[in-house]
Amino acid sequence: MVTTVTSADTAFTGRAPRWRESGAGPEASLRERLAHSGLDHEARQWVVAALLGDEALAARTRGEQIEVPDPGGPAPAGNRPRRGFLGRVEVQGFRGIGRSSALEFPPGPGLTVIVGRNGSGKSSFAEAIEAALTGRNLRWDAMPTAWRDGWRNLHFDDRTEVSVDLYLSGEEHPTRVTRTWTGDSVRSARGRVVLPSGETVRLGDLGWGEELVRYRPFLSYDELGRTVTGRAAELYDTLTALLGLTELAEAERRLAKACDRLAKQESRPGRDLPYLVEQLNGSADPRARRALEIIGSSSIDLDRLASIAADDGPADPAQEVVLRRLRRLAVPERGLMTDVVNELRGAAMELAMVADSKGARARGLVELLNQALEHHRRHPAERDCPACGTGGALGPDWADRARAQIASLEPVAASASAAYERAEAARDQARFLMAPPPSWLPPESDLGRVWADWAAGAAITDLGELATHIEETGRRLRSTAIAARKAATERLNDPSDGWAALAEQLAAWTDDAREAVKARETLGPAARALEWFAATARALREERLRPLAAHAERVWRRLRQERHIDLEALRLVGRGAQRRVAVDVAVDGADVSGTSPGLLSQGEFQALALSICLPRTLAPGNPFGFLVLDDPVQAMDTETVEGLSAVLAEVGRHRQLIVFTHDTRLPDALRRLGLPAMIRTIQRDAMSNVWIADEASSVGV
Repeated sequence: MVTTVTSADTAFTGRAPRWRESGAGPEASLRERLAHSGLDHEARQWVVAALLGDEALAARTRGEQIEVPDPGGPAPAGNRPRRGFLGRVEVQGFRGIGRSSALEFPPGPGLTVIVGRNGSGKSSFAEAIEAALTGRNLRWDAMPTAWRDGWRNLHFDDRTEVSVDLYLSGEEHPTRVTRTWTGDSVRSARGRVVLPSGETVRLGDLGWGEELVRYRPFLSYDELGRTVTGRAAELYDTLTALLGLTELAEAERRLAKACDRLAKQESRPGRDLPYLVEQLNGSADPRARRALEIIGSSSIDLDRLASIAADDGPADPAQEVVLRRLRRLAVPERGLMTDVVNELRGAAMELAMVADSKGARARGLVELLNQALEHHRRHPAERDCPACGTGGALGPDWADRARAQIASLEPVAASASAAYERAEAARDQARFLMAPPPSWLPPESDLGRVWADWAAGAAITDLGELATHIEETGRRLRSTAIAARKAATERLNDPSDGWAALAEQLAAWTDDAREAVKARETLGPAARALEWFAATARALREERLRPLAAHAERVWRRLRQERHIDLEALRLVGRGAQRRVAVDVAVDGADVSGTSPGLLSQGEFQALALSICLPRTLAPGNPFGFLVLDDPVQAMDTETVEGLSAVLAEVGRHRQLIVFTHDTRLPDALRRLGLPAMIRTIQRDAMSNVWIADEASSVGV
């Protein structure tokens, strides 16, 4: 039958420890303090929202009112799991244990020490108890995969199973928890719980889910080492859970994150403004200049900025007509220009060949006589020569003689006339190419200036110069026109000429600026709430941690023996990723908390970790009446082992302690000091058969 402890747990000084387990949890205590805090209504809303969760905080950020619950009502009563003690553990096919082997314990407070050499199966029993109740083992998680794959015993290929008998308060018969492995994975176990009534239930029905994490009744050498030297947040989370402060820590973290988001929201426009100004300065759009003027003023008019940002069309609608014409603009083709240049140079060559020839002179006379005949036809009454003034030179028979002379000269002038006619035709073709620029083309544009140069070539009379002009200026005209058409197409695809993207940036910045104004108004009460919350939560943590810290200090004083090393305080500091447990240590009266890892030996670390972990076993809310310790003695010197034996015996007066060790100094110290304990020896042979080597021996009982 289970032994039920009804007296209060005592400290190592003989006095009752000052554990404080208020009927109301820390949240209720915080709400009560909030009611008398003097905080303004808005800040109080933030505190309550943080306690209610992320959705409430999001609603508060949107400006919604949060209903503040009445702090005066009693805390709802919860069904606490019953306290349990270990009565028996039976293991087969698991780790170092082959055929079925069992350990039995008195199901009540007391110290039981299982002694055996390394490899005797001690840790297999300890890990089997943890695996039965949790389905896992923390030590496995830190081991290599190959090690985890060897969890099944090699000498026993029958059933792999662990059974643990628990005596729950109020029950005369045990509740049996069984885990059976059928697969190859260590995580393939199936568990079942058989109540004293014979009913089979799930392990979760015992109500130990969170408590197995919070109070963790298993402690190995590896875990002790990580307590002080492991990740800073691990011990913090363990202690906050133990003290019932997890939700409070989460609420503080939520409120801090909300304040951080608001602070970032408030500062974002200021961080982004230099980049926006740089982009606006790089734009030629007049709207960019207007936006810069508003931003540079002492008071930024966000409405005007929003209006400018909303205008994301082209700066000059008439420019779009020009762009459409530019996109369709045609200039002379390269082949046509080449043909005209070739014709000009060919005509120039022919002219050069007939220059100063009889034909050229005959052509000149023919042209002169034709002009004279035309003058005579228009002015028949005149007889004097209009060129030399000879009187009567243009008589009645002069016209006949002139016509006869022209007829005789034309055959001589034929080749020269053909050359001159070809030259004039080539010149006409060139002038046709060099049409003036369109009236809609801006003359100050690159294409407008090149086109003006191109059209000016129409005044060139020399055929060679004209050919060179068409060849060189025409090449510039074509390349400039192609670039203008491409640019026009791109600008038509973005009629705003890049302003639309810049307007989008401006609109986003304006929206951020509006949100920053709201965030600035909201951040004030939120920051006041966080300041009050942090201070109050710190006070609650200190208040709830104080008994556990005092208990840890008393344990440490027993363990340290003659060392001048003091455990001065445990403190929960920081939040979020910066959360940690500060362990204040003094050596010879000097505070070395910041450098203690370099000054404490491994054994002293082990003792310090035990000082922190053992007090949680005596916590009033702990439903586990037992604690399984696997090899806590490693690296400790003999004096520390003697202190540990006294501490374990004292804890054993109020809790069931089961200690597995290979170090015979612990049972020797218990015997030498006459401390109450049950000592048993375990052995294992080469085929993984494990047994108790002798009957239980009791000392100091």
